[in-house]
Amino acid sequence: MILIDTSAWIDFFHGKYNWISEHINHELLSGMPALCGPIWLELVRGLHHKKDTKKILELFKSCHWLKEPDDFWNEAGELGKYLAQKGYTIGSIDLLIAVHAIAHQIPLLTTDEDFKYMVKVGIPLQLVYPL
Repeated sequence: MILIDTSAWIDFFHGKYNWISEHINHELLSGMPALCGPIWLELVRGLHHKKDTKKILELFKSCHWLKEPDDFWNEAGELGKYLAQKGYTIGSIDLLIAVHAIAHQIPLLTTDEDFKYMVKVGIPLQLVYPL
């Protein structure tokens, strides 16, 4: 199973990177892509065309839904505080996504630099990220 970040979904839908399409198509075929509330929020919020919305929401039905971990909000807050002490200001949604991936011990497919910063300072986040 792999958690697919908003940035990866957007690049997938726009056909931006072949490696993203390959990873997501593989996960969709194997039935192993995961979603969580913060990613869902970002994706649904960005859907502007009715015909695209129906098609995309149907696609997301094949994804495994990750439940909020215990102490979810506190963990995200502590993570944000720790990263700020290290010199990185990370958005709340990315903190919530990271907590999901860490708690469920699954890799995160992303193109978002913020997650690289987290790994750089020792956060135990497994990333699938372009080389």
